[in-house]
Amino acid sequence: AQVMDDSSSKTYDVAVIGGGVVGITVARSAILAGLKVVLLEACPDLLTGASGSNSGIACTGVDASEGTLERALIRDSISQIRGFFRRHNVPNRQCGSLVCLWPWDQDQVPGHPNTESSAKLRAVAEESWDAGDTHAVILDSNEVASLEPNLSKQCMGAVHIPGEIIVDPWLFPMAMVTQARENGLVVYTNYPCSAKDSMFNEATKTWTLQRDSEAVSCETTTRSTSDSPIPDIIRARAVINATGINSDITQKNAADVPPPTWTCKPRRGQYRIFASNDKTRFDRPIQPVPTQITKGIFVFSTLYNQIAVGPTALDQESRSDTKPDDAVAEALSILGKKILPDLDVVSDFVDEYVGIRPGTDKRDYQIHAYPDKCWISAAGIRSTGLTASLGIGRYVVKSLLPILLDVQSEAGTYFDDAPLPAAVDLIHEFNERGDGCIALYGREYRVTHPLTALGWKAQA
Repeated sequence: AQVMDDSSSKTYDVAVIGGGVVGITVARSAILAGLKVVLLEACPDLLTGASGSNSGIACTGVDASEGTLERALIRDSISQIRGFFRRHNVPNRQCGSLVCLWPWDQDQVPGHPNTESSAKLRAVAEESWDAGDTHAVILDSNEVASLEPNLSKQCMGAVHIPGEIIVDPWLFPMAMVTQARENGLVVYTNYPCSAKDSMFNEATKTWTLQRDSEAVSCETTTRSTSDSPIPDIIRARAVINATGINSDITQKNAADVPPPTWTCKPRRGQYRIFASNDKTRFDRPIQPVPTQITKGIFVFSTLYNQIAVGPTALDQESRSDTKPDDAVAEALSILGKKILPDLDVVSDFVDEYVGIRPGTDKRDYQIHAYPDKCWISAAGIRSTGLTASLGIGRYVVKSLLPILLDVQSEAGTYFDDAPLPAAVDLIHEFNERGDGCIALYGREYRVTHPLTALGWKAQA
């Protein structure tokens, strides 16, 4: 049932600004801590932007630097993630990944790795062991061919990281928001929050958040994603800034909150999607050896047996330009063909998309609390955000929020898991409706992630 209340007179414990993966996981964790929570999303739909354009691969933290908050939250999330998938019926494939050495990356003869190459694989394995994936193993080229016979025989060896998981990138966070709403979360979409017009009352320690009526989307929708009626003003005892690529702007514009100590740096990730067949099908994501700058371009099979090549990692000035680049598309097709020789990059091509990752000028996550202003910013959550999401939610609510609020323990309180319907039923509904939407627990949502939408269409 939808929540109907006079939110202009109600004071929430927490207002979360931003309806992406980070905002949703924080809102869910706050609900499960027994707090009254409202989630505000500027767009008509949840999970747009970076949250609607990731790869859907839950990693183990091997590319996050040792000692960082990022690695700690990834490991915490991984410790919870399998149980979450089981309880909430989230589709996933626990297959591990292969970090492969290729001659075009090494200037070497196929099948004959030299000492330097062997050392690189050993370093990847050691990073995996240090990150907690102690079952990672080094494979020679024959062992790789045995695991994935459709890969190019030019592979010179790999590290198998068994803890990595392919997940439906839209249904995972939708399971979070569904559980949170069934346990009391209020959600308002098409709610651009005007930080500069919002106020913090020092005497009552309460925020008044103002809806920016001039920035409201002109898109007409009859979807029941948002609770209603939508108020112009929201009051809350604490605010969580989870606005992704605009998190620095949101904090700069917020009344009396200290300026951000980070600057958002848009990083462009482009993908190409192809159909698979018996000669190109494989299970495990194929990764290059990562560098200090990037994990590199993956070739992976989605849950719905389509082949994805990407993402790139190119810095750009624009925070909104998601138009595919033709030269990059050609390079992705060439790479896909190198790794899967039987891939027909013309006839097998399905679609392409670009996501803007909310990186910053810092290497680590930027999650900061400002107790005097009852404000928390969860920023700099780069490409590992989906993986780390359960850890991020727990960290913000269990470690930082008690600094701002008196958060009482809800031990022993029952919360409804609200598991998702079977994927086969959701896919059937999606294709029967034909409007890009499905219903979950009586509310309609647009499927915003290309990997989910394209995969479901292909199942028709």
